[in-house]
Amino acid sequence: MSLTKTVGLVAGTTLAIGGAAFGVDQNSDLAAEVANLKAQIAEMKNAQGDAWLTEQRAAEIRGIVTDVLADADTRSSLQGSGAGAGYNGGFFMSSSDGNYSMKVNVLEQIRWTFNDRSGTGTNNQSWGFENKRTRLSFGGNMVDSTWSYKVSYYFAYSNDVEFNGESPVLADAMVAKDLGNGLSLTVGQFKLPFSGEYGVDAGNLQFNDYSTVSNAFSNNYGQGLMISYKADMFRAAAAYVNSLDQVNANWGTGATPSDEFAFTGRVEAKLAGNWDQFNDAMSFKGEEMGVLIGGGVNWSDSNTAGVGDIFGVTVDATVDFGGASVMGAFYWDQNDDVATNENPYGFTLQGGVFVSDDMELVARYEYGDQDTTATTNDWSTMTLGANWYLAKNTAKAGFNFGYAFDSIGAWAGAAAGNNWLADNAGEDGQWLIQAQMSFSF
Repeated sequence: MSLTKTVGLVAGTTLAIGGAAFGVDQNSDLAAEVANLKAQIAEMKNAQGDAWLTEQRAAEIRGIVTDVLADADTRSSLQGSGAGAGYNGGFFMSSSDGNYSMKVNVLEQIRWTFNDRSGTGTNNQSWGFENKRTRLSFGGNMVDSTWSYKVSYYFAYSNDVEFNGESPVLADAMVAKDLGNGLSLTVGQFKLPFSGEYGVDAGNLQFNDYSTVSNAFSNNYGQGLMISYKADMFRAAAAYVNSLDQVNANWGTGATPSDEFAFTGRVEAKLAGNWDQFNDAMSFKGEEMGVLIGGGVNWSDSNTAGVGDIFGVTVDATVDFGGASVMGAFYWDQNDDVATNENPYGFTLQGGVFVSDDMELVARYEYGDQDTTATTNDWSTMTLGANWYLAKNTAKAGFNFGYAFDSIGAWAGAAAGNNWLADNAGEDGQWLIQAQMSFSF
C-alpha cells in the first residue's frame, strides 16, 4: 500500500473514531489518535529513510491533518452550545441556556366494547370500535426556569363526560410561575384540584377509564387562577374559577358562568413513598411502599334562577405495596336547590395485583345514590379486568368486564365515559366487555 493511501486510511479512521466518541471524552480520544498517527508516520520514516517524504506527500499530510483539526473544532463548538433535542418522557427541544424549552406528548386510546342490556326493547346489544381519546400536549419553560406553560388539545374524545359533549376541545391552556419556597401560581385553564382519582392522567389509569362515581362528583376543568404549595410530605392547591366545569367559554352577559363563581381546593399528606409514584394509579413490582391520603372541597355560587349553590367534599386514600395497590374514595354533595335540596353521595373501591412483571389483575366496585325519588336513583357496579403492560403506561392493553346491579337511568350521563347505556324502563342487569389499547408518550 502507498504511503498516501496509508496516511489517508489512518486519518479516515481517526475521523470515524472521533465521530463515534463525540461526547465528554472527545478531546482525550482525539489527542490519542493524533499521537497514534504521529507514531505511524515516524515508523514509516525509519523504514524508508530520508526519501520517505516528498513535497507532494508532505502537502497531502498537511491537508489531512488540517481537515481532522477543523472537524474536531466543529464538534467541540456544537458540544459547547448546550442546545438539545431528543426524548425524555416526551419529544423535547431546548435552548442552550435552558430558559426556553418545549416537550411534546401524545395520548392515543382505541377501545372496542360489547354491551348487553336485557329485556325486550330494541337495540339491546351494541358493539364496535371507537377512538376514545386523541390528545396532543405541549409544555416546557419560557423566560427562565421559573416560568412554565402547558397547552393540550383533544382532537377526538368519544362519549365526552369531561367537556360537556364538546369535541374537539381545548383542555389545558395555562402558564405557571414558581414563586419559590414550594409556592407556585397558575393562570389559565386547568384541571381543578379536588378528586384524587381524577388527578391521575387518563393515560396512567388502572382501568380503561375513570370510575362513574368520580365522573359524577369530580370537578373537571375551570378557568381562573390557582395557588399551589408542595413540601416533602404535604401539598395543597386552591383555585378561584368562573365555574366548576368550564372550558374555553366566551365572554358575554349571556354566558353561563358570567353570573357565577366557584372555589375548589385539595390537600394531600404523603405518609410513605415519593410523590412521583402517585402520578399513576398502579404500583409496579419493585416500587417502594407508598401511602397517600387526601381530601378536597368545592363551592359554586349561582345567581341563576332555578340553579342552586353546590358544596361538595371528598376524602380518599391510596396505598402502594410494590406490586399491588388499593384506593378508596368517598364523595358527598349539598345541592341547595329550592325545589329538591338533594344530597347525593357515592364511593368507589378499587385495587390491583401484579401476577408477573407486566400483567396485572384489577377489580373495582362503585356505589352511588342521587338522593332523588326516581326509581333509577342508585348506582351499583362491579368491574373486573386485567392489564398487559407492554412498556408500562407508554403502551398497554386493558381488558374489563362490568356488571350493573341496578337499572341505569339517572347515572347514564356520568356512566357514558365507561360505555354504559341507559336501560329501558324496568330493566337491569346490564353488562359489558371492553378491550382498549392505550399509548402515552
